[in-house]
Amino acid sequence: MIVALLGQNGAGKSTLIQILAGVHPAGSYSGEMRLSDTSYRPANVAEAERAGVALVPQEINVVPELSVAENICLNAEPTRWGFIDVAARLARARAALDDFDLDVDPALRISKLDLATQQLVIIARALSKKARLLILDEPTTALTESESHHLYDRLRALRGRGVAVILVSHRLAEVFAISDRIIVLRDGVIRGDYRTRDVSRPQVVAAMIGDVETNSLRPKGRAVDEVALEVRGLTVFDPGDDSRARVRDLDLKVHSGEIVGLFGLLGAGCIEAALAIYGAWPGNSCGETRIDGEIVTIASPADAVALGIGLMAQDRRDCLVQDQSIKDNILIASLAALAHWGVLDIAGSRRLAADQVGRLQIKASSIDAEVGTLSGGNQQKVQIARWLAARARILILIDPTRGVDVGARGEIKRIWSDLTGNGQAILLASTDIEELIDVCSRVIVMRQGRAVAELHGKGLNEVALLRSAADG
Repeated sequence: MIVALLGQNGAGKSTLIQILAGVHPAGSYSGEMRLSDTSYRPANVAEAERAGVALVPQEINVVPELSVAENICLNAEPTRWGFIDVAARLARARAALDDFDLDVDPALRISKLDLATQQLVIIARALSKKARLLILDEPTTALTESESHHLYDRLRALRGRGVAVILVSHRLAEVFAISDRIIVLRDGVIRGDYRTRDVSRPQVVAAMIGDVETNSLRPKGRAVDEVALEVRGLTVFDPGDDSRARVRDLDLKVHSGEIVGLFGLLGAGCIEAALAIYGAWPGNSCGETRIDGEIVTIASPADAVALGIGLMAQDRRDCLVQDQSIKDNILIASLAALAHWGVLDIAGSRRLAADQVGRLQIKASSIDAEVGTLSGGNQQKVQIARWLAARARILILIDPTRGVDVGARGEIKRIWSDLTGNGQAILLASTDIEELIDVCSRVIVMRQGRAVAELHGKGLNEVALLRSAADG
């Protein structure tokens, strides 16, 4: 049987499958598990694999310097007379690839393969361990449609051989195409358990989000006619593979005084689009960007900063130097403006940093304290302070309140409201549906790299967001 496990971010899916796969050892949770009607309490991943349970995580987990065969046989090398049997390793890898109908040279270095093929090799590796239960976490994120259908065919073949499959996916079309049963988690509790043929998509979505009020939205935004940021035909390519697009032909506008959201499920392309607009995407991209109506070129974050664009990333460690002071982190984008004849204005710099700390009510003993000593919410305020100090007119935010407590979230949203009230424009790429509804005037929904809907007013609600993102 193929069982689909669904739920919003934070529903408990990852925790559950990690318990099943031995990532969280016995003793770190309560309750009972049974595998083939036998008590099952793995102490670690290796013990789970010996019992026939294999997890394929959503991150591509390979050793790029090793061959396909070495990756397939990793930690399970065949030996002869105390030495690795290279011929046996190649034969075992070739058998695993053939079993999964993969035409790949096992002697080839795995980094030479594209990401989609690497993902299929990982699944073949899991099956080579004689898995009775195969757990796949978002396996088609890096796959094309044809590659996804190839995977579906292999999963159906496994089902025919008696292998049980748990499929974690956000893609409802995928779930309804391949699964026999759907289990929905919400807040760590099973909210729905259905035979796939007996349930509709609206029922599944309702189980995922619960009872929501869809017509109580307040008016959003104080946008003016002036378009601060416009993107036309943005296409973003996979790093190292220009034949594979992560984002295709995206058009968007953000007016001064407006917060526009970008929303999509895993692999939709929202983060890639945001990073590409800022010049921070590691791969190639193309399209046209206009700031205040003028065509500009943004090839790097330095170009973006020079044009008055700031970025808040989802991982604070990507944007803040944890062992440097609050002052230095705030001023890092303003040093050129603070220098006179090549000499930094020390007093003016400290005054500017202190003003921003006071303005945003950043709780710290001193502007000289290391930013790593601050709470998550205060670290995010430091990021905002940086762009206020640099007088950025456009902010690009990527999951900016992830890991931030409720109180700090409220303060940060208040700051955004103040900024848009002063005419600044914000593009918010977020997986937090409640946040998007709360602060955005419009939300552009993406699916598989394309914009598929633009929601606003009473049409901007949880049901509409999830249906637009997951349907198709």
